[in-house]
Amino acid sequence: MLRDALESCVDTGDKVGFTLLDGREFLGWVAGVDGDRVLLSWAPSPMFAMSTSGTEWNPDDEWVRLSAIDAGTVARYDETSRRWTPFH
Repeated sequence: MLRDALESCVDTGDKVGFTLLDGREFLGWVAGVDGDRVLLSWAPSPMFAMSTSGTEWNPDDEWVRLSAIDAGTVARYDETSRRWTPFH
């Protein structure tokens, strides 16, 4: 179910947010799904830019396993209602 939900975001381009089990908070887009992995494309962040002296605005895209995602925290941003909508 999580895989299908994230895969649908690849097609729609919806912004997604969730917590990874390692404690990081992801905000950005799902760029791809391959088996049990998803390719995360991190949103630009002023905080990240400050940590790199402004040379980079977001981390590199990153493959993570679906099992590394706290499924209860996954939400997509609904542009129409301008709010975050959790996946169920």
